[in-house]
Amino acid sequence: MIPFNVIYATLKGQAAEHQYQDFVKVVDADECLIAIVADGLGSAKSSARGSQLICDIISEWAKNINWDIHDFSELLNTSVIEWYRRLELKGIDTRQCSTTCSLVAINKNNNHIYLCNIGDSPIFYKIDNEKACAICSEKEFLNETKCIGPIAKPQFNIVELSFKKTMAFIVATDGVGDELVLDTIDSLFDYFIHKYSMIKKKKRNRVLKDELKDAMGDKNGDDKSLIFGWTCQI
Repeated sequence: MIPFNVIYATLKGQAAEHQYQDFVKVVDADECLIAIVADGLGSAKSSARGSQLICDIISEWAKNINWDIHDFSELLNTSVIEWYRRLELKGIDTRQCSTTCSLVAINKNNNHIYLCNIGDSPIFYKIDNEKACAICSEKEFLNETKCIGPIAKPQFNIVELSFKKTMAFIVATDGVGDELVLDTIDSLFDYFIHKYSMIKKKKRNRVLKDELKDAMGDKNGDDKSLIFGWTCQI
């Protein structure tokens, strides 16, 4: 199995009255790596609850995944159904907990990758010696995005790929993603790998948070969250 390094950071939006609505979760288990970001919708008063809940449900199930018998796409979409079930059992209006969710999942046994999203939180990735690519969902009319929460239960968009030796990715909420340009992602990957490979693991997340604050703290008013992962021998 090829080991991965993973770092992450998250920042609250600048406005004093702003409710923090992002949630980030990383699961680095024996057979899988899963990096999840969820971005609660600003128009939904309990969206922070919704973003945390979808991350918690997916990570709970991912910790026990058996790639030989479990279908990952089914696991993800069952997670969405479970999200609705838990909230409805408590009599909570799911629309008030609306959230997007994007994630990268890697089967460590065979280097198989799942790039998955509901909504507009982008995923940038680079496989072996290929150029970096992106998966982004465009916002709909009136700046609305597909999300978990409305009565009609959505399903994840899932792209499956594989790598041979090296892989790097960024999964981010749109507070970060809207500021990134695809043409510069290869250079950003190189910069992150070079810089953070030389920093002690226990200090990496703090350094990344400080860097995110310096680089994007005054950009737009959104919460800003990102996860960056790379294979150790890149």
